[in-house]
Amino acid sequence: MAARENQGYLIAVIILVLITLVLALVAFLGINKAFQYADERDDAENKLALQKNLTQAYDTKSRVLMACVGDMGGKEKIAEVPTLIQSLDRLVDPNFDESQKNLITDVTKSVNEVYAQYENDMKQFIAAPDAEQAAELTWRSLTRNLAAVLSKKHFDANVLRDEAIRIKREAAAEIAAREKIVVGARESAEKAKTELQTEKERFSKKELALNTAMKNIQADNDATIEELKNARDQFKLEKNKYESDINTAKTQNVALKTKVDRYEKEVFDLPDAKIVRSSPEIQLVHINIGSADGLRVNRTFSVYDQTETNFVEGQHKATIEVTEITGPHQAVAKVTSVDSLNPILQGDNVLTATWDPGYHVPIALVGFFDLDHDGRSDRKRLVTMIEKNGGKVVAQNDEDGNVIGKIDSSTRYVVLGNEPDVGPNSNTQILGAIKTLLDEAKANSVQEIDLRKLLNWMGVHGQAKIERLDSRIGDDFRRRDPINFLKSRDR
Repeated sequence: MAARENQGYLIAVIILVLITLVLALVAFLGINKAFQYADERDDAENKLALQKNLTQAYDTKSRVLMACVGDMGGKEKIAEVPTLIQSLDRLVDPNFDESQKNLITDVTKSVNEVYAQYENDMKQFIAAPDAEQAAELTWRSLTRNLAAVLSKKHFDANVLRDEAIRIKREAAAEIAAREKIVVGARESAEKAKTELQTEKERFSKKELALNTAMKNIQADNDATIEELKNARDQFKLEKNKYESDINTAKTQNVALKTKVDRYEKEVFDLPDAKIVRSSPEIQLVHINIGSADGLRVNRTFSVYDQTETNFVEGQHKATIEVTEITGPHQAVAKVTSVDSLNPILQGDNVLTATWDPGYHVPIALVGFFDLDHDGRSDRKRLVTMIEKNGGKVVAQNDEDGNVIGKIDSSTRYVVLGNEPDVGPNSNTQILGAIKTLLDEAKANSVQEIDLRKLLNWMGVHGQAKIERLDSRIGDDFRRRDPINFLKSRDR
């Protein structure tokens, strides 16, 4: 009984062992198959990704081609091509092997070659005459443009051919007419030849008579020469007298020029206006010139103390700029600079070198002008400053040595700038232009001033911070009438 039980247990153990072995074998085979299926799946996904990227690459290539060709019904624009080409680089997956990567890079390479060829072809673009250029240059627009150019050239050639035929026809008619003229000229020449022979015979007779007359004239001529010698001696005496008179006139002219220079200086020493009211709290002043005096806004003036009598040598104490014309002889100006130790007061004189009531002061610029000392010309800036202050530049020399304008007797001042460097490398044309202008100024007795003095008159130098000052009211200013002032300059 016990032996049967042991035998049953043994059989159960054997069966259990067999079942375990079978289960282990089945599990091993299942796991091995699962790994195989996983590898196949990864390979299939990799191929799918490759095909997807290749499809996108070929789609991009197609879009690039459509953009380059143009008018293919797509929405692609040439401006989008570089972005499309850059997008191809993102299609190369790091998980791809070299052969798979090469498939995509080959597409990228072919697209770049197409775009390079497109750019090279577009360099051949020729603008068609009288035709609007296409918004985007494509192969189709290039073809249409070339066709338009060829059509235009063909049309021009036909026009030229027709013109040549017309000219040839007119030339033939002209030649025929000229041949008729030549025949007529030959007949006239024969007739003239006969007349010439007759004239020669008559001339011979006249020549004999003239020779006789010439002998008589020679005798008269000898007598005339003797008279001329006497007249020449008399002329020398009169010439010496005239030269003496000319030297005396030159001496008188120098004196007159000195008087004119002094007169112009005295005219400038008259103030243009006076301060009638000052409002230091709001940095405004009121002056007694306005629209009737030809004043305009943005004019700048220098302010001199009311006790100042020599404006040439005196230093201004403030500068103002006209902001509003309030009447025929009234205007408001803002204070642009002021000396806190010497405030603007009622009755102070207002003056500028480049403006007179109703008159644009003509000024000439001679030399090189560097306002900010940076070694570069500030001529245009200086001209703008003069015009802004009511002046007018009537003559100057530019940096190339050209003379612009002319100095005449109406020119008020000649502003002297810096002379160019004199040496082997100096510009002789600039030196010649400066000499020409200075000679004109001297010949017309024009007063010469330096740049510093002009800027001082216009209120450019000596600027101080603006300080608030007390204002006063009053008017003891004698205005210069524009009409009378111009008449006084003409006398």
